[in-house]
Amino acid sequence: MVHYNRIELLNHPVCKKYLAMKWVAYGSKAHLLNMFLYLLGLLPLTNLIITLRPSVNTTETGELDIIMVPISFTEQSVFLSLCMVMVLITNIYSIGKEVVQISQQRWSYFRDGSNQIDWASAISSLLFVIPLMVNAEGSWHWQAGAMAVLNSWIGFLLYLQRFEGVGIYVVMFGEIMKTLLRIVMLFVYLMLAFSLAFHALMLNQKEFNSVPLSVIQTFVMMVGELNYQNNFLDAYLNNTLPFGFLTYATFVHFVLLMPILLVNLMIGLAVGDIAEVQRNASLKRIGMQIDLHTSLEDKLPYWIMKRVDKPSVTIYPNRKCSRHFLKQLISGEEERSEVWTRLQSKSQGCTFVENELKKQKTRMKEMSGMLEKQHGLLKLIIQKMEICSEAEECDGPVTLRGSMWPSLAQSKARGRSTSRWVPLIKAIEAKRK
Repeated sequence: MVHYNRIELLNHPVCKKYLAMKWVAYGSKAHLLNMFLYLLGLLPLTNLIITLRPSVNTTETGELDIIMVPISFTEQSVFLSLCMVMVLITNIYSIGKEVVQISQQRWSYFRDGSNQIDWASAISSLLFVIPLMVNAEGSWHWQAGAMAVLNSWIGFLLYLQRFEGVGIYVVMFGEIMKTLLRIVMLFVYLMLAFSLAFHALMLNQKEFNSVPLSVIQTFVMMVGELNYQNNFLDAYLNNTLPFGFLTYATFVHFVLLMPILLVNLMIGLAVGDIAEVQRNASLKRIGMQIDLHTSLEDKLPYWIMKRVDKPSVTIYPNRKCSRHFLKQLISGEEERSEVWTRLQSKSQGCTFVENELKKQKTRMKEMSGMLEKQHGLLKLIIQKMEICSEAEECDGPVTLRGSMWPSLAQSKARGRSTSRWVPLIKAIEAKRK
């Protein structure tokens, strides 16, 4: 079903109950165990980053001197050493687990982006912890620690994909991010064009002195941080803007194309495809859950599988509700409202009958509408042929027009009303011949 994108079949109550049975039996336990082992390395790493944050001093020559926190043999140092050992062990275990997955999954392993994040977090954590344990000089390992804590927390977020309630939003975030990256990669040439133009025109601005700084400043301006007064207005008023008119023309084109047009395009694409993204995210989440169950079934012993698997599951949806229903009958007016809501929720189960009744109702409305149209058409034909019906020839003191006595023309028309059917009958007989 996952291979052929049968999302309707996967959302069938039988399939959902089957997956829920496997998730409760062994899928959730294995996944929570993985999350617990992951936290054994993540939380000590976070504690090291918070506790050992270095300080910065400026030397006489203007250079920055980064002073690392020394680790001494105190009670706090013992706790930090324990944290470093835990980070070292968990990341070595993580690398070993990834190597085993590569041997099992082969090329399909490299298609999953979460594996790349796991590798980045494990390698950067080892590059941070090992120099820290030997009191290495320099600050390059602190940069590795910053990347390690970033990738580790992102990896922990990806662990939430397999849960029923919040997992679909994590998958949707990844799908929308792919769409955003495709758009940014396409329009990066437009951003590069404005970056080079500002680098060539704004000669006295520090933000555009080099091409990399100009690209970064243009990217920040693209999301709405234009900084118009400092970059353009003050320079123009102080006559420090060499090419004023051309710079302003380029700036106006940039505002129209990048912050307004391009950003709204990205938002529109992200919001417009939200239904398709949600469908794909639901299918991907179910697929990941099925892959987890399949891999566990291949690895777990047979006696465990025989113990947790069930040939059938019996569901009693009204058992708990019936007990509450009897209790609510004894209670007062406040609890009767809850009974009514429960009865309404039970009545929602008859969806098939309600749908059929709605279909019949719409058909009857269509038929009544067609009959009204035919009735109006017949009345129009009668009026055009000046045919008087028996309903119009009823006796009474007051006519439809409000006159007390019919006029002479009306009386003449009534006298020869029977003869007006003759031309119609003759025309019908002529058509038959």
